Amino acid sequence: MKLTHELDAVRKRISKALHFDALKGVSGESHVARAVPTPEWVIVYRTAQGFCCMYHDAPVEFGEMLDVQIWSEEMDVQTYFIGL
Repeated sequence: MKLTHELDAVRKRISKALHFDALKGVSGESHVARAVPTPEWVIVYRTAQGFCCMYHDAPVEFGEMLDVQIWSEEMDVQTYFIGL
């Protein structure tokens, strides 16, 4: 138990000497500044001829599921499928 307390004391001294607390604050601020925005969600539904969705108030029609997947990757959106 004494070794554990001594190691903890050494860790605290080194942290204080090297100003690790200040570095944690700086790295945390830069991490917050570079936060990745969450992608938009798009509802995709099945139609008689394929698939369709509304994206920025405009209908987008697809012939196959693969087209939907490629389009969602290019536009960086998350798809939510209805009626499959």
